[in-house]
Amino acid sequence: MQSRWNDKDAAKAKTDLDMRAYTSRLIGQDTALVLHGGGNTSVKSTHTDRFGDVMDIIWVKASGFDLAAMGPEGFTALDLPRVLKLAGLEALSDPDMVNEVLCARLDATAAAASIEAIVHALIPFKYVDHSHADAILTISNTPGGNDKFLEIYGDRVLMLPYIKPGFDLAIQFRDALAKTDLSKYDAVISENHGVFTFDEDAQKSYEKMIAVVDEAEAWLRQKYGTATWAEPGANDPVAVAATRKGVSDLAGAPVISRKAKSIDPLKFARFGALLRKGTLTPEHVIHNKPYPALLGADATDGLEAFAQEYTGYFQRADDANLTMLAPFPHWAIFDDGRCRSYGPNLKRASISADVADTTLEAMFYADQIGDWQGLGEQDLRDLEYWELEQAKLKRQKPASELTGKIAVVSGAAAGIGQACAQVLFEKGAVVIGLDIDPSIAQTMSKPGFEGVVLDLTDEAAVADALANIVDTYGGLDIVVSNAGIFRTGAKIETLADEDWDAILAVNLSSHRKLIKRAVPYLRHGVNPGIVVIGSRNVTAPGAGAAAYSVSKAGLTQLMRVAALELAPEGVTVNAVHPDAVFDTNLWTPEALATSAARYGLTVEEYKTRNLLKAEIKSRDVAMAVAAFVDGTLPATTGAQLPVDGGNDRVI
Repeated sequence: MQSRWNDKDAAKAKTDLDMRAYTSRLIGQDTALVLHGGGNTSVKSTHTDRFGDVMDIIWVKASGFDLAAMGPEGFTALDLPRVLKLAGLEALSDPDMVNEVLCARLDATAAAASIEAIVHALIPFKYVDHSHADAILTISNTPGGNDKFLEIYGDRVLMLPYIKPGFDLAIQFRDALAKTDLSKYDAVISENHGVFTFDEDAQKSYEKMIAVVDEAEAWLRQKYGTATWAEPGANDPVAVAATRKGVSDLAGAPVISRKAKSIDPLKFARFGALLRKGTLTPEHVIHNKPYPALLGADATDGLEAFAQEYTGYFQRADDANLTMLAPFPHWAIFDDGRCRSYGPNLKRASISADVADTTLEAMFYADQIGDWQGLGEQDLRDLEYWELEQAKLKRQKPASELTGKIAVVSGAAAGIGQACAQVLFEKGAVVIGLDIDPSIAQTMSKPGFEGVVLDLTDEAAVADALANIVDTYGGLDIVVSNAGIFRTGAKIETLADEDWDAILAVNLSSHRKLIKRAVPYLRHGVNPGIVVIGSRNVTAPGAGAAAYSVSKAGLTQLMRVAALELAPEGVTVNAVHPDAVFDTNLWTPEALATSAARYGLTVEEYKTRNLLKAEIKSRDVAMAVAAFVDGTLPATTGAQLPVDGGNDRVI
C-alpha cells in the first residue's frame, strides 16, 4: 500500500473542502481501500450564514458519489451542533435518523449525506477517513482476528465489535469515545466493517490510513504469501449462455454476466464452504447476496439449489413485512474454477464481479489461515433487508425495456446500423456493433456500447466474435443483421461478375453466416429475436440494381425460413424494408443524383417521393427494428415491415 499524496496537486486545494475532496480521491482510487461505495470521508469547518453568523459545520461525503472521482460537489454540508445533538438521543429509528440528517443540511437541495454522518461528527478531529480496506477485513473475518490485530498494531488501534451501520453504530461510537482519548490511537477498526483514521491535518489522516492498511497487507504477505490465481480454462460459450438464461429465469428478468477471477478447481469445495460463513464486509451482501451459487457442468441443479437455499434464508426471518428479493445468485463459482457475476444491468454485474474478485482474494488467505468467520445469517439478512435499503429499491425508476439484454448489430459503423445500435442502447441493452470499417472502434467505444472490427463474410471471424461477446457479457438476445453494400448503374447486360459476387457475399451470405453462428446462443436468450434489414427493392425493384435487389430478396427468403425453423425455440425473426433512407453510406451524392435523374426529379424531390412526402431517417428504421425486440410486438414472427413513407408501387 503506497501513499498517493503529491505536494504539487495538494497545493491546488484552496479551502478545507478542496483538500477534503483531494484526499478523498486518493483513497477512492485505490480499490484495495474502497470498492463501489464502500467508505466515506468528512471535514469539519465553519460557514458564515446569510445573516453574517459563523456556524460550525461538517462536510460529509454524499450518498451515491464515487470517492475515486470526488469533487467538492460530492459533499453535503450539515449543521454540526444539530448532528451532534442527535447523538445524545438514546433511540432513533434509521428512517428517522435519515430524516433528521436531511433537515440538518445547509442546502435543502443537496444530496443525502452518508449514513455514517453522526459517527463522523462524533470523532473529534477535523478530517475523518473511513474505508473498507480488504486486508483489514480479511484479518477481521478470520478466527482470532482481534488477537492478530494486537500482534500487528499493539495498542495503537482501538477495536470495536461489529454493529450495524446507522444509528446503532453512532451510539456505539458515542459511548466508546466518552471513555477514550482518541488522540492516543492511530485508527479505529470496526470489526467486520472497516477502519477509521483521523487528524487535524488532511495529509496525516490519509497517510495514517495508508500506514495502517499497509501493515495489515504486509502481515498477510509475510505469513501466507501473495494470492495466486488459476488461468481460466477454455469454457463453452453455449454453456455460459445457458447458465445466464437459468439465472435470468430466477431473476424474472434478463441479466448481464461478467467474468471474475478463476480459482484452482481443487479449491472449489473448500472456497464454497468458507463462503457460507459470511461476506467480506456486510455491505457486500447488498451487491452479492450472502453467498455465491456453486455450479457444475450442468448448472441447472446448482441454480435450483441456490434458489431453495436463499428462499429458506429469507423465510427464516419470519417477518411478514418483508418482500423477498428475486432468488437468483449474484455470482457463481463453477467446479472447473471459473467464476462469474450476474446483475440486472452492466453496471451492477460489473460491481458484483469486482466484489467477487475481492472476496476470492480474502478466501485465499482464509484458506491459508484455516477458517473464515464473517457475520452470521441474521446480521447479513438484517442488512440485506434493512428498511433503508428496501426504501432505496422502491425509489428506483423502472428499468428500460431492454435493460439486461445483449444485442449484436452488424454493419453498425454508420447509417441504419449505427442508428439501430444507438436506439437499442438507449433502451437499455448492451450493444456490440460489428463492421469492417475501422471507425466503429471509435464510434462505439463506451461501456456496453462496443465496436468490433471484422469482415462479416469471414465465418470463422464471426464465430470468434460472437463467442467472445457471450464470454464477455453472458449471452445473446438480439441480432440485427444489417450489413450491406450497394453499387449502382449497371444493368444486367453490363453487370460485372465481381460486383455480383461481392454484393451477394455481403448482402446475403454474410447474413446467413451471422445467423447460423448466433442461433446456438439465441436459443438460450431472453425473448430472443432476429431482425434483418431488407429493402423496398424486394417488392418493388428498380432497373440497374439487379444484384442488390436479388440479394435483398434472398435475404428476405432466408428470414422467412429462419422464422419457420426458430419459432419452436421461441426466437422471433422479422424483416424491416426501408426505402429512401439517404443518411447512410450506401447513398453517395453521385448515387443519389443518378437515381434522382432516372426519375426526372431533383435530389430534394427524390428524397420525399413517398406518399407521405416524408424524408425517412435511419432512426425511423431503427425504431421499427426496436419494435420487434423490445416487447412491442412479442407475438410477431416472419413479418415484413416497410419503413418507406408509403410507396405506391409497394402498396
